[in-house]
Amino acid sequence: MAATTSTEGCELEGDKTDCGGGLAEGGLSPPDQVSPAEEGLPITTAPADFVSPFVSPVVANCNSTNYQCRTPYRKRKSESSLDLRSQLPCKKLFPEDSPINNCNGKKKQQEPPPNDKQKQQRVPSVSSSKDIPPPEMSEWLSQFQKWTNAERIIAINRLVESCEPSQVRHMMQLIEPQFQRDFISLLPKELALLVLSFLEPKDLLRAAQTCRNWRFLAEDNLLWREKCRQAGITRESPSHSNRRVRHRSPSTPASPWKAAFMRQHRIEMNWRVKPIRPPKVLKGHDDHVITCLQFSGSRIVSGSDDNTLKVWSATTGKCLRTLVGHTGGVWSSQMSGSTIISGSTDRTLKVWNAETGQCIHTLYGHTSTVRCMHLHEKKVVSGSRDATLRLWDVDSGECLHVLVGHLAAVRCVQYNGKLVVSGAYDYMVKVWDPEREECLHTLQGHTNRVYSLQFDGIHVVSGSLDTSIRVWEVESGVCKHTLMGHQSLTSGMELDNNILVSGNADSTVKVWDIITGQCLQTLSGVNKHQSAVTCLQFNNRFVITSSDDGTVKLWDVKTGEFIRNLVSLGSGGNGGVVWRIRANETKLVCAVGSRNGNEETKLLVLDFDVDTK
Repeated sequence: MAATTSTEGCELEGDKTDCGGGLAEGGLSPPDQVSPAEEGLPITTAPADFVSPFVSPVVANCNSTNYQCRTPYRKRKSESSLDLRSQLPCKKLFPEDSPINNCNGKKKQQEPPPNDKQKQQRVPSVSSSKDIPPPEMSEWLSQFQKWTNAERIIAINRLVESCEPSQVRHMMQLIEPQFQRDFISLLPKELALLVLSFLEPKDLLRAAQTCRNWRFLAEDNLLWREKCRQAGITRESPSHSNRRVRHRSPSTPASPWKAAFMRQHRIEMNWRVKPIRPPKVLKGHDDHVITCLQFSGSRIVSGSDDNTLKVWSATTGKCLRTLVGHTGGVWSSQMSGSTIISGSTDRTLKVWNAETGQCIHTLYGHTSTVRCMHLHEKKVVSGSRDATLRLWDVDSGECLHVLVGHLAAVRCVQYNGKLVVSGAYDYMVKVWDPEREECLHTLQGHTNRVYSLQFDGIHVVSGSLDTSIRVWEVESGVCKHTLMGHQSLTSGMELDNNILVSGNADSTVKVWDIITGQCLQTLSGVNKHQSAVTCLQFNNRFVITSSDDGTVKLWDVKTGEFIRNLVSLGSGGNGGVVWRIRANETKLVCAVGSRNGNEETKLLVLDFDVDTK
């Protein structure tokens, strides 16, 4: 409480004593003449033994003398845990109309309103100048310690009600620091980092702006490595992290993982909301259909029914080379590093060197179109319309094993280096041990052709023309779930960490949990595709879908909400089609064209990188 000045000494005014208590009844006197402290405030209940700690002997005996008491004010420090810096008249703890309102306990006498001379003579009463609290205060504090929590709260309420605004502000100055203590800085570093690890990244960034110590903790590299792991950021780019570090203050600890996280966040914002840069347009394959598409690193490979494959630079958009050799349309392909493998209606597979464009091997054996394939390390499994599968050595071009058992064309295949899983037009899914050329399980249940497969080593997921999706346990061959909801052919699926995303000819996309069999999201609504879904890609943030309607759409994988169109062909709805899409962290490649010549066959490359101008 701020100290106030007063006039020294006591004045005699007839036989009336003015001890600084308000003589006026009712309203407040002008502030320059009578202190607001002299007005009582209404109060409720208090413990029976409640005695004000602010009744000093000087004030208590004031009315027994014939002098007006004006004791000089001085700050006082309490020996107790409370910082009671001043004494206040005891009348402040009682309402103005209380029967007992004097310091000596006598009933207050009704007095006439003061005249101007009396108003000019009045000054606020002040407390004793002693540094030691009076016995009454010590007794009150001692009694306060004995009260229950409820009684203490009542006493505190009464005390606050009887204080002036300046005194309440003083209380706040004492109390607020207790709630603003920097507990993070008081903890050992390991515990402080543990606490901060529970914050969301955006909150962690805000915490770093609080103070220097918090910023130091919030820059911890291990802390941000965990945030990157949770966000699915498995590695950082040294070039980007080094660029970030060069702009940091020398006193700030550099966190490469934080730099990686921040870069990823900016890239995500580019996908979500930033203006889409004009795409690179890669024209080729004339007006033929692009049947297969591969994208890895800075290399794009497109296969077409014009019998060729083309190798493109994703950076410059230039066609690096055209792979010529097949005598029929190319309908399947795989790529790993500089190795490209293609399958054709000419019943062969070819192994190519992407750097030179040279055909290394031509693999003979199938007696019909090579419709599907899957590459794992140095071995590739091919499925054909001749109802067989073949396992090949990529380096030597040798056919290692032939898998016979399907009764119709093999439409899809998956291979993890140990087991082969195939789906065919005979409505069946088969699990093979290729080394022994043995069918381990025949998964029966579909009632129409199987068009798509996913295999994670534990579960097999199959999509069929019968509108259902089935989840099988590969070890036992048991069907765990039948996922119903689509209305037509499931043409494409992606599986990652037990989350399945399926695209269907009914124009919808669904997100499933294959452990529970539950449909988590259906990507539809007013912004849904207007025609069959042709292809899809997804990660832990987005689902990207393409369609016969000529659009590529971006969706939130967790909420199922439509974000925006990434591509919208002018000929969409009039023959324009997006046949295939492939995406990585920063780029999207779309194979587009039309079935009626309204849209030129080409590739569109969209770049969402933060470092691209």
